[in-house]
Amino acid sequence: MTSFTSHIIREQLECFPQYETELTAIIDRLVDLLPLARAHYYHPSQQGSWSIKKVLPVICSDLNYSELEGVQDGNMAMVSFQEAIHPDCTPERKDEIYQELDKYCQLNTLAMVRI
Repeated sequence: MTSFTSHIIREQLECFPQYETELTAIIDRLVDLLPLARAHYYHPSQQGSWSIKKVLPVICSDLNYSELEGVQDGNMAMVSFQEAIHPDCTPERKDEIYQELDKYCQLNTLAMVRI
């Protein structure tokens, strides 16, 4: 995941060179926790998966993606974003999508902090 994240941030550097210092600092702080987790933790409820969607309910049962309205996973987030930026998307629908994406991203961030 770290390589994907750093790749996306590097793409942002091309679009926003004025933020090179800040974006580079983020890349320098990225840490991939997957090797650590694989070496020291596993629960049968993960069903062989290390996806956050499988790990989160085991570690933080109070956090649940299925309770979100609308966007509940990364694929839905990408599809919803594409809908939101389409010229035919109404302002009302665009606002609804952005609110759903915001809640999804908040849960994703909280999940990573809690895990």
